Amino acid sequence: MISGATRVYALLGDPVAHSLSPLMQNAAFRALGLKAVYVALRCSSDDL
Repeated sequence: MISGATRVYALLGDPVAHSLSPLMQNAAFRALGLKAVYVALRCSSDDL
């Protein structure tokens, strides 16, 4: 469950849908018992 204490990490780019990073990072966070989530966010370089 995500709460105010959850650390949020993100991969920014375009494309990001193919990235396995969120799957791998979230598995590692769970294995280590960390309150963290890793998400892929699609955005163009113009939006940064």
